[in-house]
Amino acid sequence: MSVEAPLRPVPVTILTGFLGAGKTTLLNRILHADHGLKVAVLVNDFGSINIDTQLVVGVEGETISLANGCICCSIRSDLLKTALLLLDREEPPEYLIIETSGVSDPWAVAETFDLPELRPFFHLDSVITVVDAEYVRQQQYYEDLIIHQISAADVVVLSKVDLVSEEQRTEVEQWVRQIVPRARILPAIYGDVPMSLLLGVGRYRLDVQSLVTPRVHAHNHDHEHGPHCDHDHDHDHHHDHTTEFSSWSYVNHRPFALKKLRTVLQDLPETIFRAKGIIYLAETPGRRAILQIVGVRITVSVGEPWGDTPPGTQMVFLGIPGGLNGDALQKAFDSCLTDVPAQEQVVGQQSWFRRMFSGT
Repeated sequence: MSVEAPLRPVPVTILTGFLGAGKTTLLNRILHADHGLKVAVLVNDFGSINIDTQLVVGVEGETISLANGCICCSIRSDLLKTALLLLDREEPPEYLIIETSGVSDPWAVAETFDLPELRPFFHLDSVITVVDAEYVRQQQYYEDLIIHQISAADVVVLSKVDLVSEEQRTEVEQWVRQIVPRARILPAIYGDVPMSLLLGVGRYRLDVQSLVTPRVHAHNHDHEHGPHCDHDHDHDHHHDHTTEFSSWSYVNHRPFALKKLRTVLQDLPETIFRAKGIIYLAETPGRRAILQIVGVRITVSVGEPWGDTPPGTQMVFLGIPGGLNGDALQKAFDSCLTDVPAQEQVVGQQSWFRRMFSGT
């Protein structure tokens, strides 16, 4: 494949962070901001259904959905090929954003764009890691992976600061600062961060970034050996996602009764720590409803009209290994289906708490 190099290398921002941190919310903010740039987006998701691509509102056709899996290894060649193909369009992008899945390794993506053969085409502007201020310190099972993602950042967006006390926020900021002393930490509510602090912030220095990151994480990313990762050593822990996570998906074209659905969602087992999806509600048949579950919190919000898309539910659930009983989940969600039109309507957003977490 022969692609002509642009007059100036296209800046690249890698958007990373653990499952449910708020990456897609921040991405939507960026795409709808008044920055005047032609932005191309590569979205990678975890699970059999790419929900994130569908939640990137208003950029259908400009968003390229890569195959599911770890963006830094199993589809690494696709990443390079797709990024170069973007430059071969009649109107090539002026900026490229890569939203990694919540289980991806941002170091390897950064190293990809630091390859000598790509330097005439792209330059890595920044690695933005989104951190959930409320929930990040409760993920002991995945703390090693979360720290690894934070360690790659030169910009950390501390999301959901409205959900924590000032004391909790300070504790999380100090913890993040231990991992990345030189990173800029930006507090955010619903991804509301000045674009001038996110895009075009400079040239990311992979060599400098790797040398200043302290060894606070268990796997000790091997920085002395230079910026290029050794896939036979430190990174293997993050590539074997089949042993780190379980996922289960649900698809159905009949509507849910909201009251029954709420009960099932509130009673989900504690081993499920993340879920997201587009759901079809009898109470709002003309519009998509968006489901988000992160830890204790459940939100269902009314979204865009279905338009030409046939109504239907697509949900993905993530949990610890062995923590998902697919048969039981299938039976529980099937019990919420209805063919009876609802009298009441759902407007805006509803929020609930899971019983197993909250003790209610």
